[in-house]
Amino acid sequence: MNISLYIARRYLLSKHNKNAINYITTVSVILVAFVTMALIIAMSVFNGLTILITSMFSTFDPQIKVQSSYGRVFSADSAVQIIANTPNIAYYTPVLEEDVLFVYANKQLVGKLKGVGEQYQKTCPVDSMIVSGEFVLQQNGIEYISVGQGVAHSLSVGLQFSDVMHMYAPDRNKKSSSINPMEDYNKEYAYARSVFSVQMDIDNMYVLSSLQLAQRLMEYTHNEVSAIEIRCNEKADYKKVAAELQKKMGANYRVRDREQQHEFLYKITKSEKLITFLLVTFILIIASFSIAGALTMLIIDKKRDISILASMGAHRWLLQRVFIMEGWLISIVGAVIGIIVGVSLTLLQQHFGLLKLYGESSSFIVEAYPVYLQLPDIVYVVSMVLLVGFLAAFIPVRFIFKKHKIL
Repeated sequence: MNISLYIARRYLLSKHNKNAINYITTVSVILVAFVTMALIIAMSVFNGLTILITSMFSTFDPQIKVQSSYGRVFSADSAVQIIANTPNIAYYTPVLEEDVLFVYANKQLVGKLKGVGEQYQKTCPVDSMIVSGEFVLQQNGIEYISVGQGVAHSLSVGLQFSDVMHMYAPDRNKKSSSINPMEDYNKEYAYARSVFSVQMDIDNMYVLSSLQLAQRLMEYTHNEVSAIEIRCNEKADYKKVAAELQKKMGANYRVRDREQQHEFLYKITKSEKLITFLLVTFILIIASFSIAGALTMLIIDKKRDISILASMGAHRWLLQRVFIMEGWLISIVGAVIGIIVGVSLTLLQQHFGLLKLYGESSSFIVEAYPVYLQLPDIVYVVSMVLLVGFLAAFIPVRFIFKKHKIL
């Protein structure tokens, strides 16, 4: 065993009379353990939030979304041809999305009408969205719609065919305004056949219809769409498929995977995670000053031992290394304790949801605080704790030996 490590371990583990050095060492270990635990838990919380955000939007948002780079609407013919010849794509469907005025009975609401193709149920897990009724958009030549839960609540929409939903969109081909404002709008109507719920912002704005109804209402041709939504094969990496598809389609199209569709939201979450990591690391640096204090008192207390070792031929760097290893061992012990406690608490919360969100059951998306433990986070935390612990021991020991002219 390395002699400096052996002596440092003896100093740390040997039984001494209870004095200030022992208390400061114990406090240092506890502080390092607490900060390590806090780092693991904090990063796991942000992982949980990221997964929660992904799950919130993954039901409604496609794995890959293709849009035009130069306008809201484009001809889908050439894009569909490229998509159909791209490997690992299981299903795709054209969609047309525009702002529309919804009128039901005596109530009105401006929202978004999303017309979807026949393959929509294969590209989107519709069954998990529906909370009432049956997802049918066309049957026996009759048009139906699926209404977001928030829209249904705002307009008091029922599924008993008591009233029909009227939809109004501006007449794009009309060049002059009429005396009657309603003549400047195209009108379509349909019965609500189902109600869906995904996430509050979506539920409060969206109504789903057939692609043909949306194209008629907005006066677009059968091949004009605002986007093409894609679902990949189960074993395929949709991010790689999206990158490959972007290369094939060129600059005329924007191909975005699920994270890129909400890029700003994901960037905020990652930035907050990084800032939290740096803030807690700063607290770790402050806590490491206690290690410096413990080493200062230990060096003063062990001057006799230092003299004996020096007389036996120990050089200056060997003696410094003893106390550097002593300070590093404090960090290592604290890190091990913090990792065990932090990982244990995170796994308990992750699998059993011990810490609940209190309030009405409908007020929260999840019942317990979301956390998710990832191995890279543990590696980052351990690396940072050991680095800070080493510097917290190395710098003070070199300074103390120089200042007090030890050897």
